[in-house]
Amino acid sequence: MKIIIYGNSDFAELMHYYFTVYSKYEVVAFCVDKEYINSKTFLNKPLIAFEDIKELYDIDNYQFFVAVGYKNMRARKLLYEKVKAKGYKFVSFISPKANVDESNIIGDNNAILHNAVLEPFAKVGNNNIINTNSIICHHAEIFNDCFIAANSLIGGFTKVKNNCFIGFSSTILQKLVIEDETLIAAGTLMPNDSKKYTMYAGIPAKVKSTHQDNGIQLKG
Repeated sequence: MKIIIYGNSDFAELMHYYFTVYSKYEVVAFCVDKEYINSKTFLNKPLIAFEDIKELYDIDNYQFFVAVGYKNMRARKLLYEKVKAKGYKFVSFISPKANVDESNIIGDNNAILHNAVLEPFAKVGNNNIINTNSIICHHAEIFNDCFIAANSLIGGFTKVKNNCFIGFSSTILQKLVIEDETLIAAGTLMPNDSKKYTMYAGIPAKVKSTHQDNGIQLKG
């Protein structure tokens, strides 16, 4: 099966490696918006302007993976929606080294990386990145457009809503609701529900800032 990767960053390079080494998919091209084209190729594959993509790769024979990282979380959502609006279908990458239970419900354009664990009855929506060694406990639900950094733990029955960022080695206890666009800093212990557009850090978590106007934007 042939796929196009949206992106030409280090995360796009990483996903190209995963798909090439660990999946049945063949990456045939990369694309970005025309204004960001800076060469004709990326990783020895064609780099195509997104505006021209349907002229070269039809929706019946090619699928997409949007490989956009965490620097601007709202941008991840918007780019996924742009591709979807063109009519393309998406693929997910689920590492063969991940422990994904057969009872899990998983949407599209997800990256579930090495040694991640999804316990029984967990649900994952669309366009999420679940990094190495993360644990999504039983009956937990990850909505859409979230980034879960390595070694994170999300307790049973907890709901992580849309466009959230969960930092390295964070712990979110069971039966909580993590509201839209919550940012949880690395190493945080989250014992309570969150509020929208709010950053938390510490053990236990405390409010550090809010970001309703611009969304979650991180350096990296």
